[in-house]
Amino acid sequence: MKIKTKSHIKVIMLLFIALLMFNCQNDENLPDQLQNKIETVSIDEAKNFLMHSRSNSSAKSTNNEFENLEFNKIAQEKIKGTDQLLTVIPFTTNNDLENKRILMLKIDNDVKSVVFIMYPDENSSKESFSGELFSYSLDGNFISGFRAKNGIIVSQLFENTSTLKTNIDNGKIPTLTRKTPSSSDGVVIQNNYRKTVQALDMFGYSSIFGNDIFGGGFNDYGGVDYYSWDAGGGGITAPTVVEIINQLTGKAKCIYESLRSSSSGFENAIKKFDGDFTVSHLKLTINNNLSTNVYGQTQLPVNFITEIQISNTALNSLSDLGKATVFAHEIIHAEIYRKMLSAAQIGTLTPDGSNMTAQQQVNYINSMKDNFPGLYDYYFKRYKPTWNHEMMANHYKGIIADVIQQFDNNRLPRSTYEAVSWVGLGKLDSNITTIAWDNLSLEEKNKINNLINDNFYNGPSNCY
Repeated sequence: MKIKTKSHIKVIMLLFIALLMFNCQNDENLPDQLQNKIETVSIDEAKNFLMHSRSNSSAKSTNNEFENLEFNKIAQEKIKGTDQLLTVIPFTTNNDLENKRILMLKIDNDVKSVVFIMYPDENSSKESFSGELFSYSLDGNFISGFRAKNGIIVSQLFENTSTLKTNIDNGKIPTLTRKTPSSSDGVVIQNNYRKTVQALDMFGYSSIFGNDIFGGGFNDYGGVDYYSWDAGGGGITAPTVVEIINQLTGKAKCIYESLRSSSSGFENAIKKFDGDFTVSHLKLTINNNLSTNVYGQTQLPVNFITEIQISNTALNSLSDLGKATVFAHEIIHAEIYRKMLSAAQIGTLTPDGSNMTAQQQVNYINSMKDNFPGLYDYYFKRYKPTWNHEMMANHYKGIIADVIQQFDNNRLPRSTYEAVSWVGLGKLDSNITTIAWDNLSLEEKNKINNLINDNFYNGPSNCY
């Protein structure tokens, strides 16, 4: 399989220069571009922060709360109005009557965290939330509250002055009352109904941020009034983003659906773009105008969406096993990009890195080094233009073989699936091959090529 490759030489040079700049800054101030007060808390930072908070807490109720966190389901969700992400950790105790999560943001390099709880009422639905929303500090102090009706925020709730602590350890909702605007309240409230819950609302306006940072009134954060977040209640903000956008037709759609139903390996790979793994979304489309002998192509992510283009026209010449191999190959590309997005903490990756500041480039490479050392090794440390295929040939070829073997219901010997998985990972283009392929003997190469010809191009083809 011929895969279209893109040169990353320029971005590597930029990142290398950025590292040099960072190391030479000493005590000088960072560039003026680094002015955004809202930053993403990485998954590792979130885990370390919460573990540290737990170990330092003497409150039994607080530690009991930490024990109910689902760290394996940490998600990073979009905040409208910024390219940063809200880090969200759900509780194992969530049910139809209570949805509780910890929300985390970084403000001026300081990690902020709150417990966010949604209590739907009997009129609430997935499409249009009705009920109450509360936020508390990690030690149980009330911060903010809102009441929603049919997806619209209708009022803000305040704790009675006589109630200074919640009874959260007893499962009780704090005593709250609805107030009308009053200068004695020390806040400004807009009475008009509004569609959105500001992401910062749940952290508390004056209690954490104060007028000196975001200024103005209740909905005015430094002139930006749209730092909103889909709280998962349906209808409070924009409709929930579709994590897997499937626009496939014909043969490609048939193979994709067969893969999802037959291969647990493929299904597990797909799940990383769905549900809790929202740092990157997947878009599957048809492009019958790809270059000759290009069956599929994975685009660099744009706005947190990684697009895989499949050519139904090119698939005509392949067996079903060959078609499944194309999908498995491209999903690995998308998974690599998902990891890169997680390290970059921005939604778009460009070939030249021009959408990152010098500091963002430094953070990107350092995060990759800390969290994905294998990816860092191929992408940066010993970079070459074919780095992604070099990495796949050495570390992902077996995964591709697993996927297509399950898809094919073990019809052929394991050695055949391992041979077919070399498609697109041996010879990449005219006179371009991977190091892993070059290290094979001529006898091994001939055997693999024969198995590819007999099974990738020829064989059962039931998807039309």
